[in-house]
Amino acid sequence: MTCQRRAWYCPLLLALLVLQVLLPVPVAAQDVGPGQLRGMWVDATNPGFHTPAEVDELIANAAAANINALFVQMRRHGDAWYNQHIEPRAALPDLADAAAFDPLADLLAKAHARGIAIHAWLVIGVACRDHDPLRGHPEHVCTAHGPAAPDPARWTTATYAGAQVGDLDFGHPTAIQYVEAIVQHLLQSYPALDGIHYDFIRYFGQEAGYNQVSLARFRAAYGLPEGYRPAPTDPLWSQWRRDRITELMRRLYIRVKAINPHVQVSAATITWGGRRSDTPDDWPNSAAYARVFQDWPAWLAEGILDFAVPMHYFAEADATAHTWYDNWLAWDRSHTGRRAIVAGTGAWLNTPQEGIAQIQRALAPDVAGRMLAGVVLYCYNQPISNSTAQWRREYMIVLQQLVFSQPTPAPVWPWMAHPTTGHLHGIATIAEQVVPNAHVTLFHDGAWVRELTAAVDGWYGAVELPPGSYSVQIRDPRSTRVRQIDDLHVSAGTVMSAP
Repeated sequence: MTCQRRAWYCPLLLALLVLQVLLPVPVAAQDVGPGQLRGMWVDATNPGFHTPAEVDELIANAAAANINALFVQMRRHGDAWYNQHIEPRAALPDLADAAAFDPLADLLAKAHARGIAIHAWLVIGVACRDHDPLRGHPEHVCTAHGPAAPDPARWTTATYAGAQVGDLDFGHPTAIQYVEAIVQHLLQSYPALDGIHYDFIRYFGQEAGYNQVSLARFRAAYGLPEGYRPAPTDPLWSQWRRDRITELMRRLYIRVKAINPHVQVSAATITWGGRRSDTPDDWPNSAAYARVFQDWPAWLAEGILDFAVPMHYFAEADATAHTWYDNWLAWDRSHTGRRAIVAGTGAWLNTPQEGIAQIQRALAPDVAGRMLAGVVLYCYNQPISNSTAQWRREYMIVLQQLVFSQPTPAPVWPWMAHPTTGHLHGIATIAEQVVPNAHVTLFHDGAWVRELTAAVDGWYGAVELPPGSYSVQIRDPRSTRVRQIDDLHVSAGTVMSAP
C-alpha cells in the first residue's frame, strides 16, 4: 500500500495531522486530569512481549502515546505466558526460553519504571482447542478434564444437542475451584501486579452450559426429575447459568482482595449489537444478558468488579455500527453502579481518523456531565486497520498529539484508596461438616443485613459491608441444623475470613 493511499502513516505528514483532522470534540475535553485510564490490550500470539526486545518496544510505544495501562494476555487457552505457573507455559516458537526470560516479570519491571500499570489479561472460559500446540500436554487442563473425559471429570461444557465443547462450564464446581487456584497462584507469584483482567468469563452462546454435573445440580436445586433437560431459552435454566457466572465473579473478586486489596479487578464485557433503549428494563434483551449470561451491570452494582471494559467493537464508517457505539457509550455513563466503566474500542476496525473520533467521544462528558473513566484500545498489534510495526509506532505519536496530550496517571479508585466498606467470606460448616447450598444470614450489630446462599462447596461471600461486628447464621437446607458464628469484625478495605 503506497504512501499516497495511506497518508496517515507517512512520517513526513505526521506534523500536518492535527491541522488536517477536524473532529467535533475539542482536545480540552480529553484532558480530565489525574484518574483517566488510557490502555491497550496486548494479545499473546502477536508481537508484544515474546522477547525482552519486544517488551522494550511495547513500553516505549506506550510511553510515547502517554498510555498508562497495558492489559497483557497472560492466559489464552489453558496456558501460561509467564514462568511462575501451575498451567503449562505457552509453546509459541517465538516466545523466548524460560531459562532466560519471564515475560510478566520483565513487563512489570520495565512498565513500572515508566509509570505504566500492568493488568494480567486472563481468558477464563476458552480452554480446549484442537489447533493449540499444548493440546495433550500432561499438565494441560483439557488432557484430564476436557471434552473427551468421562463425567464427572469432564469440566467443559456441551450444547443442548449434546455436542461437547472445549470451554469450561461454570456450573461445574471443580472447574470454578481450578480457575480460583490459577488466579490466586498468579497474584501470590507476582505481587507487583496492578490488576487482573478477565476475558471470556461467559458462555459462548445460549445453547451452551449442558455439562452433566451442572445439569444434575440444576435439577436438584429445583426438584426436577432425573433426565430433565431444559431448553436453551428456559428462563429458570438461563438464570441458573447467569448465577453461576456471577458466583464465580464474586468468588474471584473476594479471593483477589483477600490476597491484595490494592489489585484492581476488571473484565472485558459483551456489547454485541445495538440497544433499543437505555432503560434498565431493556437490559434483559441484550446479548450479554440473554445469550451469554453475563450480567455485568449487576457486577458493577454489587461491587464485585472494580471496572468493566465493555468491548465496543464497532466500525465507525458503518452508519448502524456508529449509532450502536454512541448508544452504548450513553448506556455506560448511566450504569456504572458502585464502580467504574472504561470504554473498549475496536481500534483494528478503524482508520486513524475514525479511531481518534471514537476515543474522543468515549472520553467526552454527556449533557449531565457524566464521564467514563478512560478508554482501552484493541489492540496493540493492530491499533489501526491494516497496521504495520512502523505505522503502529507512528500512530502512538498521533494518539499523543490528538487525545493524550499530557501524561496522566491511571485512576486511583476511591473505594480502594479511601475504602468505607469491607468484605466477608467463609465456608459454611455445621459440626465441622461442609453444608452445600447452605442458607447464610448476615447480621450487623444484631440487625439483619443480607441473605446469602452458599455454593455447593460451602463457600459464601459478601462485599460492600459497613465496618463493625457481624454474626453469621448458617442453616442446613436439608435439615433443621443451625450454626451461628459471632464476633466477626469487618474492617474497611479488608476481607474478613469467617472460621
